Amino acid sequence: MKLFQTFISVISLVVATTLAATPEIRSPAEGSIINPGASFNFDYQSIADYGTSSYNTTVWLFTKSPQEIKSMEDWASGYFFGRFGFSNYPGNPSPKNLAPSQLVMPDFSKLGGGFGVGKTTSNATFHFVVLEEYLNGESNVGYRVNLVSNAILYNVTV
Repeated sequence: MKLFQTFISVISLVVATTLAATPEIRSPAEGSIINPGASFNFDYQSIADYGTSSYNTTVWLFTKSPQEIKSMEDWASGYFFGRFGFSNYPGNPSPKNLAPSQLVMPDFSKLGGGFGVGKTTSNATFHFVVLEEYLNGESNVGYRVNLVSNAILYNVTV
């Protein structure tokens, strides 16, 4: 019985360790409704863990799924929320660009400047995307890049 309990404890530790390094957008959750100008919670579980260092993440909102990425001039419309770091040792112990706990959804009808002109849209499905640079002890040319995305609903009207 003692051997079985030890086995279960070891398996639980392995599963917990594995899950801790699974990158995930916790908020906004898949299917969240976010309207223009609204502040919304941002919570991301970094890939960083023992043996994996995270360096920077970039946060985007795209009109097309990142699964449709291909080389072309007008692939999608989007918005860049910023480049952020998540504290992790030894890779990035004290980032100067910590991620905020909240972001503000842009109002696409008010974008522009110069030749830029905004456009109103409602009941749209957008893709909230986090790209994370990391390394895991394996030899690599440049950083590895992890991509996580959640579909969100923009400017939902009833």
